Amino acid sequence: MTRFNPNKLYKDTRNGRFMGVCAGIADYFDTRPSVIRFLTVLGALFTGVIGVLVCYMILGVVLDKKPIDMYEEPEEDKFWKQARTKPDYTRVDLHRRFEDIERRTRNMEAYMTSKHFRMNREFRDLER
Repeated sequence: MTRFNPNKLYKDTRNGRFMGVCAGIADYFDTRPSVIRFLTVLGALFTGVIGVLVCYMILGVVLDKKPIDMYEEPEEDKFWKQARTKPDYTRVDLHRRFEDIERRTRNMEAYMTSKHFRMNREFRDLER
């Protein structure tokens, strides 16, 4: 199975109007395509229509189509969108999870090497 890069910008032709560029950008930044379309029109009005159209056309040709089976589960899609839009939150969340795993491992090691564990094991062996 081919795995696709979840951090790559793709054009989203299924949800797009013309070439799927605005929908792809909206999907990448986890926002609505209408917001990106509005910003594109606003940018065209302030910077020049031709420049924005040329950029749009180049992106429409250069960007790959978003694969249908890019994510195996919806949770994976949600995770990668969160990682792209809020990387610090994701880093902090992962750090917190690893600290919790480390704390539980330390507690387990402390119990396994304690006298209570040996004593409980010996009592269990006597009951058999």
